Amino acid sequence: MTDAGWRNLELWDRVKWARSRQFDSAAAAAETLGMKEGTYRCYERGPDSAKFIRLDYAHARKFAQLFKVRWEWLLDGVGEPWLTQQKSAEPSKPANNLRAWREFRGFTAAELAKKAGTNAQTVNDLESGAAELSRKWLDTLAPALSTTPGFLLDLDPNEVDPSFLDTVRSIPKERRDQALQILKTFKPYVRMR
Repeated sequence: MTDAGWRNLELWDRVKWARSRQFDSAAAAAETLGMKEGTYRCYERGPDSAKFIRLDYAHARKFAQLFKVRWEWLLDGVGEPWLTQQKSAEPSKPANNLRAWREFRGFTAAELAKKAGTNAQTVNDLESGAAELSRKWLDTLAPALSTTPGFLLDLDPNEVDPSFLDTVRSIPKERRDQALQILKTFKPYVRMR
């Protein structure tokens, strides 16, 4: 498999892919792990096999350490397999504020995916910019995050309190001038000398 071959793999295929980058054979990996080859091979077989063992948290951590991949990716397919990101010359701005909103609301990628009817990898791809945050996705994800599509694109909830903006938006149009005058009274008073 190529370097891009790690995307959209099933659990057992992720185990096989990660192992193949560090070991030439399942036998070599099993020996290093201190388990029988037949037992290890059961982790690389799909559920259609009579001898399939579903990867659990403890083994995911152990395998990931040996295979030099992230255990979250190995177990759930979330994010990228790499332990470290490639460093760029200058920090890049996120493609959108989806991750900031998800974290602000206290959701994991898997929890947001469940609320939005998709999978964690899709959420991760939308957050990173690997997939386009289209109008369809904005309309699906904004309600799941109790915000608006525009806020997902333009507003980092850690920089501006969303509850303040929601309150301002809820003021009826005919009363907004009055509300603005009241808010202006909170501006610092600068005394002229």
